[in-house]
Amino acid sequence: MFLQNKTASDLFKRYLVIITLYYIAGIVIARFWIEKSDGAYWLAGLILLFTSTAYIFKVIGLYKSILLILVTTCGAVAFFYSIQHPAGSIINYAGASVYVEGTIVDEPIFYEDHAAYRLQVEVVETGEGKFSVPGTLLVKLYDQGEENFWFGEKIRIRGTIVEPRGKRNPGGFDYRFYLRSQGIDALIYPRAAQVICLGQGEVGWLVSTAVNLRSKMVNFIEKTLPSPSAELLTAVLFGQRHSLPEDVEQNFRRAGAGHLMAVSGLHVGLVAALIIGLWKSLGLRGRFPLILAIILIFAYAYLTGMRPSALRAAIMVSIALGALLADREMDLPTAVSTAALVTLFFNPLLLYTIGFQLSYAATLVVLYGYRPLQEVLSLIKCPRFLCSPLAVVLAAQIGVLPLCVYYFQHLPTGAVLFNLLLMPLIVFVVGFGLLGALFGLFFSLPGEVILWACRPLLELMLRVTGLSSMPGLYISLQPPGALFIIIFYGLVTVPLFLYYQWLKAGIDHRNPGFAQYIKMVLSEILPVKTLGRLAFTGSALFIVVVIMWWGILFPSQQNLRVTFIDVGQGASALLETPCGAVIMVDAGGQLSFFGDPGDIGKRVVLPLLRREGIKRIDLAIITHPHEDHFGGFIPLVNEITIDRMLVSPVPGGSYHYEELLEQAKYEGVAIEEVREGQIWHCGPDLLLHMYGPPKELLIGTNCDLNNNSIVFLLQYDQVRILFTGDIEDAAVSDLLRKQKDLRADILQVPHHGGYMALMPEFLEMVSPKLAVIQVGSNPFGHPHPFIIESLKEAEVEIFRNDHHGAIIIETDGTDLHIIITEQPALVNQ
Repeated sequence: MFLQNKTASDLFKRYLVIITLYYIAGIVIARFWIEKSDGAYWLAGLILLFTSTAYIFKVIGLYKSILLILVTTCGAVAFFYSIQHPAGSIINYAGASVYVEGTIVDEPIFYEDHAAYRLQVEVVETGEGKFSVPGTLLVKLYDQGEENFWFGEKIRIRGTIVEPRGKRNPGGFDYRFYLRSQGIDALIYPRAAQVICLGQGEVGWLVSTAVNLRSKMVNFIEKTLPSPSAELLTAVLFGQRHSLPEDVEQNFRRAGAGHLMAVSGLHVGLVAALIIGLWKSLGLRGRFPLILAIILIFAYAYLTGMRPSALRAAIMVSIALGALLADREMDLPTAVSTAALVTLFFNPLLLYTIGFQLSYAATLVVLYGYRPLQEVLSLIKCPRFLCSPLAVVLAAQIGVLPLCVYYFQHLPTGAVLFNLLLMPLIVFVVGFGLLGALFGLFFSLPGEVILWACRPLLELMLRVTGLSSMPGLYISLQPPGALFIIIFYGLVTVPLFLYYQWLKAGIDHRNPGFAQYIKMVLSEILPVKTLGRLAFTGSALFIVVVIMWWGILFPSQQNLRVTFIDVGQGASALLETPCGAVIMVDAGGQLSFFGDPGDIGKRVVLPLLRREGIKRIDLAIITHPHEDHFGGFIPLVNEITIDRMLVSPVPGGSYHYEELLEQAKYEGVAIEEVREGQIWHCGPDLLLHMYGPPKELLIGTNCDLNNNSIVFLLQYDQVRILFTGDIEDAAVSDLLRKQKDLRADILQVPHHGGYMALMPEFLEMVSPKLAVIQVGSNPFGHPHPFIIESLKEAEVEIFRNDHHGAIIIETDGTDLHIIITEQPALVNQ
């Protein structure tokens, strides 16, 4: 019989573990169904194949097989239910200007430039009357004035309901999904004069008590301790980082110690230990302290807002204490599975949050990796007092490593050292900090004394993490793909599995020879007959996976891929050619009077390039020296190798531009000026025909920088794409006069869709099938209604970054395949 040994059957005896895995599989299938239906079909097929195989080989019975499939279905249904807005929700009013009445149901968050309120909607008023409407709004108030609003207050707002934007660029952050995972349906951005208080609203007693207690404790901490010690203690105790100075949070992130500011098992375990230790120090006996500890750790988790890490820790610690109450040994896989299943039952969307993934990855590897790592450290003669803490830190870092690199695109190389220094401190910080804040609720003086005793520890933590800014301690890396992450955790799992099977089988660890040891483990655990069946099943699964992914792993032909990146009010296009060359046309940015011109490059362009695995740009084209076109290159020249840069010969009017060119030269970038008539070859079938700027630069126009933009036609076999920079009527008139062959399938609309009187004539010359408008929120009125109307009259299909996110065009030289990153919610073209 398949897997007739104790080890194999143990896994399937832990039905809660299997049920949790199948429930998670259902959530993953549902997410695939929304974003990539093919992936959902294949994953569902694999689940059915795996379950059928287990049934055929009698690992599980028929009823349990059916139950597991139903659990998977439940996971998918739960995901779909959670992602949908309630019937008649506030989201139905997106785009409409309305009056909203509701109650603030969480503590307000005050940032430097705005305040954020979570509003439970009760009534919406339109021109047609008042309606009772469910839903939750995130209210962002940028001009607060002198009046703030507080938890529990009922307010009335006049403003426009805004639907959150989804993922804007490939691999980018999905703000809409994130807010939905937090239970928020929509946003509203009122002015201070549009918000009035209506008095106290109705809030549940339990929630009100938790928020009020937390607020009082935070206020006491901030009143007692100076900044940034107060903000750091608040972040450590309650996971609230919004008031933490940016440099402090950055230092913790660079040190790989950000988890210390997320309420986790360490914090919850310390609370339980404090309660039990206090009870024992009083000389009291019995099981009451265990029961009290279970109650209070859930109270602490609720006090912190029931974050996924806090809930997971509370459930696991309570299971451990429950096992002590029942005089039974705690089963670790069951405890972890229970915590995950309970969390995802209430909110399946949390599976895709960074906090949930990091929390469980670290927990699992620490629970199973601590013991073998401790033994390895002992074997290499590590000091005994360091073995245990070092094993915990190493296990935690191994657990979160691939996820940290994937999400943050950086590797904190000093994380192990920093965590070893900080872990002993955090134990006392949590103990003294929580005790002092609690005393402060009733007895101010003792609370102040305890918090001041905690201050040197907080100052030491700040100094230690401040060292993380030293060179080499935080390295930028290309984020790994999903396959790498799966392989990484697989490679971690295999030795841990063998280690624990070795313990169960009682094999002598002194037996020499690693190969012989592995052979002994397998022979003890898996009989020869079972190995044969495993090999057959594994081969079948491998063949199925190869068939499924053959087209992705071994594409039949290479295509040209053009990504018009959503950089807000700016322009940027990434061209990946069939021969493997990378061309970047502009890199976005923002005008200097709006902020740092290079900010878009750091926040949008550079992460996208890393996500796509691009380490080198063969050709960079700056169409003209305006910040919203060149600004994004400012951080790129220091992080990405650029071989050659083409620029317009017109001198720039910004010192940022001059600094960019100087830095590019310093980095060894070859810079060349472009004029009409030049042709660039990028492979055998791809040409760049330069049509602007003219040999005699245009002078005295409405904007010489715009009109002398680089204009070029990309030709790949039969497909033609026209890039136009920010040219205006003067440049278009020059092109019309010269009768250039500008026919193109795709037109990048000039100047973000700004008004151009010659647009109809220009469209007649180009005759595009579709047009891309690179535009974002702006005060200039782009795109102009005349431009939109001209495109519609010419029967040109319109794509816009502000409506569709990044626009991706793939072509084999004949056919066009259009991919939009975000489906527009409200497109008023």
